[in-house]
Amino acid sequence: MKIAIDVHSLGTQAGGNETYYRQLIRGLAADRSENRYTLFHTHPFTLEAIQNDPRFSLCKIPKNPILRLSLGIPAKLRQVRPDVFHCQYIQPPWGTGKTVVTIHDLAHEHFPEFFHPMEALRMKKLVRWTARRADHILTVSEFSACDIAERFALPRNKISVAYQSASPDFHPRDKEPCREYLAQKYGINSSFILYVGRIQARKNLLRLVEAYALVRKKGAAVQLVIVGKRDWQSELLLAKIREIGLESSVVFPGFVPFNDLPLFYNAAESFVFPSIFEGFGLPVMESMASGVPTITSFGSALEEVAGDGAVLINPKDTASIATAIERLLSDPAMQRDLAARGLKRSATFPPDQLVQKTLDVYRSLV
Repeated sequence: MKIAIDVHSLGTQAGGNETYYRQLIRGLAADRSENRYTLFHTHPFTLEAIQNDPRFSLCKIPKNPILRLSLGIPAKLRQVRPDVFHCQYIQPPWGTGKTVVTIHDLAHEHFPEFFHPMEALRMKKLVRWTARRADHILTVSEFSACDIAERFALPRNKISVAYQSASPDFHPRDKEPCREYLAQKYGINSSFILYVGRIQARKNLLRLVEAYALVRKKGAAVQLVIVGKRDWQSELLLAKIREIGLESSVVFPGFVPFNDLPLFYNAAESFVFPSIFEGFGLPVMESMASGVPTITSFGSALEEVAGDGAVLINPKDTASIATAIERLLSDPAMQRDLAARGLKRSATFPPDQLVQKTLDVYRSLV
């Protein structure tokens, strides 16, 4: 098969979207079938898995989304003429071959207030249009599959679920060397609670900071480390931290290189991911695979991912978040039990599932 894939999120520090395509391309490279892949990219990126692999070729397309979708990709599709074209959320208005679209979630439909108004409007119109027009839809959880089918009035058999998994880099490590590395490189010298993900309103970080303040008032001597790229409405979080006087206690390392990320998980006392809405929630999977006691939200796909491997809280209740953090920090037996359950739960998501399910979809369309 000749397959073209829109990987414009690679190299953009785009969080879960970028990680999804890195995992997919690595998996396709590990699969030894003779398919040929053309990757449409907008930013420089490095993937050792495809270097010197003649099955993969790179094709530069415009960064501007309007130019990318209306001119760049259609022109390249006419040249490549793939059997299958795989895009992210929105497909171009014309092209050749069968089309697969990955839609991680419909957060823009349920919570448009968490997006820039123009982005919310664009997504609301074009994702719905794409979902109805594409030959098949891939998503990352049963929650998202059912949501897409119901919201867009689509047959459920048009949608396939391909679960992600944590990279093998995420596994339990000796805590002390991890802490020493973070102290030397990032200046983090005390024990801490960790969050990893985009710094945006949907991730519910205002309530996390408020809950952290409550825990600090009760004597917990831990920092809060928030790892990730700043995004839409992140300035509200910074204002909240200043308002409650936590500037010296909340640390922002920024976007962390992939090789350092497992060390943050393993150095943490616990991981907290109180997001309001997720299609999967890969940081929860990474935390559990690292053997870190994990707290996350009920609702959306996070329950499906976490199973019994994490403490579930009400993301709209600050007291619920604070109580879970306080209990976990004060109970070593609970920490050990939760770490063990998280490891067991993460092991139920096999690392090759994403690529095998995706290849099944490609084959079904050709």
